[in-house]
Amino acid sequence: MVHTGSCVNEGGFEAALAQVAAGLLPLLDVLEDRVTLLLEPTAGQGRSLCAGVADLAPYLAALEWHPRVGICLDTCHVFAAGAPLDEPGGATATLDLLQEIAPGRLRLIHANDSMDVRGSFRDRHQRIGEGHIGTDAFAELFAHPSTAGVPFVLETPGSGDPTGTCLPLLKKLRAG
Repeated sequence: MVHTGSCVNEGGFEAALAQVAAGLLPLLDVLEDRVTLLLEPTAGQGRSLCAGVADLAPYLAALEWHPRVGICLDTCHVFAAGAPLDEPGGATATLDLLQEIAPGRLRLIHANDSMDVRGSFRDRHQRIGEGHIGTDAFAELFAHPSTAGVPFVLETPGSGDPTGTCLPLLKKLRAG
């Protein structure tokens, strides 16, 4: 899994995507069939090449829609980049857009709430239900057909604590 990177030179977006292609396509061509490179869009800080779901189309096009490329959706990142996860139907709309742009490529979800508001371009993870995304978005994510069989990984403060609240909450939302 890799973050999708940024362009450090003003106006060099196309050149940066060409660099990504030059670096990744040879690697993708030699990966074993069971290996998939997961792209994780960023929160949009700086000059991100791919912040949010809509930016995946040109990035995947630069990689020639290679079959060894999958997507890791980080809920805090897409929210920070502007996805309306905090609105009823927003998580569903986000996943629908992902399926439209990159059908069948969702392989992993990093489950995080956000310390900051939608569109802040700030990647600051929060415990599930304690941030600006809220729990309804996660219930929608679990209910969407594209997440069937897709692992959810917690990346919240204290997520490694076996007595933490996030994992039981996510299990409850998935069961509901």
